[in-house]
Amino acid sequence: MAASVRRAAHDIETRKRTDDVLLSEGIDFSSLLLSQPVLEGLSSAGFQKPSPIQLKAIPLGRCGLDLIVQAKSGTGKTCVFCTIALDSLVLENPAIQVLVLAPTREIAVQIHSVVMAIGCAVEGLECHVFIGGRPVSQDKINLKKCHIAVGSPGRIKQLIELEMLSTASIRLFVLDEADKLLEEGSFQEQINWIFSSLPVNKQMLALSATYPESLAQHLTRYMREPTFVRLNPSDLGLKGLKQYYKLVQSHPLPHMVFQEKVQHLLELFSKIPFNQALVFSNLHTRAQHLADILSSKGLPAVCISGGLTQDQRLEAMSKLKQYQCRVLISTDLTSRGIDAEKVNLVINLDVPQDWETYMHRIGTCWALRHSRTGCDLLLPW
Repeated sequence: MAASVRRAAHDIETRKRTDDVLLSEGIDFSSLLLSQPVLEGLSSAGFQKPSPIQLKAIPLGRCGLDLIVQAKSGTGKTCVFCTIALDSLVLENPAIQVLVLAPTREIAVQIHSVVMAIGCAVEGLECHVFIGGRPVSQDKINLKKCHIAVGSPGRIKQLIELEMLSTASIRLFVLDEADKLLEEGSFQEQINWIFSSLPVNKQMLALSATYPESLAQHLTRYMREPTFVRLNPSDLGLKGLKQYYKLVQSHPLPHMVFQEKVQHLLELFSKIPFNQALVFSNLHTRAQHLADILSSKGLPAVCISGGLTQDQRLEAMSKLKQYQCRVLISTDLTSRGIDAEKVNLVINLDVPQDWETYMHRIGTCWALRHSRTGCDLLLPW
């Protein structure tokens, strides 16, 4: 059974690692006293030894503590809550026991794949994704037996309102990319509503690469004396990455600036060897146009943005992960939590609006954090 499961961990055995993902010598997952099926699943999924954040957070989570886990992108936070969730299940109970919320549909789908990979040896495990763009009728069928529900706030709220999703048995509530979920004008109202519908006696985990003051204010309302798990809160920089910028001449006509940026982009692709690249644009209207330009120049490129249907977005992510494209052009839809192992070049076509978005964007360049070369960034101004 395990052999057919998608590998959730990256193959980093032969790669140089930075110390924020350095494996602890002499310590493996069995030291964390996890159940045998979960240990087998971790091994099958390619997780060999716990990263520093996994080593600190998993034992505390298994003790039932409310946790706020802050760690840089690519350091293993998804494995943390998936392992805690799987180890807490009472499989004889077919009701939902774990609810995981994610800010984008793509992250929700990815979380589901990690749960199923680590849970491949957990007999009878049922985990389903509940996101917009899919028929509610299918959700109703999946909810008949579901131990772990992963979804976007809007669809989860809808299913609870329709009395299709019962929250009575939920014992673990997880907010992945918590800073995005709780930022002003995002999902606050929906999450407040969902939280109020959950049992009072439950455990809560909030995970994020950044920890702004606004997030702290929200989480103190939800959590009971939360334990903070941080590796180095004063050092938010991503190690193992080389960062560069390129100045672009200003022009009163935006399309002229765009054309110059495209020329610099093509020059960069011709001079720097790379496996796959992510190009971030602040405007979704440019993304498809840029994908068409790159494809016409012999660089297979796909576009992903909120303007696409759910099937189109999932197809674009599938092409990236299956190495069917060299370049993915995206808005900030994929700047958070996306696990793309072969990406070793991240380019900001436009400067992000804030430093948190910048950190999340370059955090998608995961593979380079474990190799001997850096991640080159182009920041046209």
